[in-house]
Amino acid sequence: MHHQAIDRLAPTLKQTALAADGVIEGVEGDVDEMSFVLGVQWHPEELEAADPAMAMLFKVFVEEARSDST
Repeated sequence: MHHQAIDRLAPTLKQTALAADGVIEGVEGDVDEMSFVLGVQWHPEELEAADPAMAMLFKVFVEEARSDST
């Protein structure tokens, strides 16, 4: 089902999720190099009601956005 995907991962990103077909589906930024960076190539908004891990993505995103607003 992938029609877009990461081809080459930037050196400041690390792969955190991989699909069965080898497509990188999740990345995080190197905390030593940059502020909060999190990317996913799936639809957590469609899964968050049934999967606490998906809901946590949104919780962490909102918390991080609030902490950077100073």
